[in-house]
Amino acid sequence: MSIRELEEKLFDEWQEKLEYNIENKKIFVRDGLVDEVSYFKAPVKILYLLKEVNGGDKNWDLRKYVEDGGRPATWDNITRWTKGIFRYREELNWSSLEEINEDSRKETLKHIIAVNLKKIPGGHTTDYKKLEDFLEKPSNNDYLKRQISLYNPDIIVCCGTGWLYSNYIEKGMKWAKTKRGILYNKENNKLIISYSHPEARVSSNLLYYGLIDAIKEIF
Repeated sequence: MSIRELEEKLFDEWQEKLEYNIENKKIFVRDGLVDEVSYFKAPVKILYLLKEVNGGDKNWDLRKYVEDGGRPATWDNITRWTKGIFRYREELNWSSLEEINEDSRKETLKHIIAVNLKKIPGGHTTDYKKLEDFLEKPSNNDYLKRQISLYNPDIIVCCGTGWLYSNYIEKGMKWAKTKRGILYNKENNKLIISYSHPEARVSSNLLYYGLIDAIKEIF
């Protein structure tokens, strides 16, 4: 079976086990693999771990949304990060990254995995109690671990989700620190890095070089 087929099988089971959550519906947001061929052709297999999607009262598919380029607020920075990780041995000038358009997002993001911890839509600001309640349910926790294991990524970038990863996905996982204080774990040829959300109120160039400098140091 392809990864997409395995995703669909897992999501079908998962959605069926969900409690009714929005307007007495089992609303579920599918995510993960954008394009299977492109993912496995990428020089580095990257999974971005986010919290939840913002709003919505019907089932929808983040994979298709990202394939279509997403929206600049989140996905411009993830596009920059992806370009930089693919070429982390080089020193990319900001001038080559500053302007990101829809075509650039589409071309770059087809190589990634984008996973939300919570499969039920949230609001503009994350309600952490609802997020943790979701993760504390054994079935949700198990399905999430199974989903992540489908992809065998080289790098997991926790986008404001590092503490949730070590509390719920890999319980008790120990973090190391780079010289500049970025938390990471590198075991079994897999790097997990605890980083900011791509919409953090920090200049995009600082977010970019902070992440890429950390990856250069770790590797």
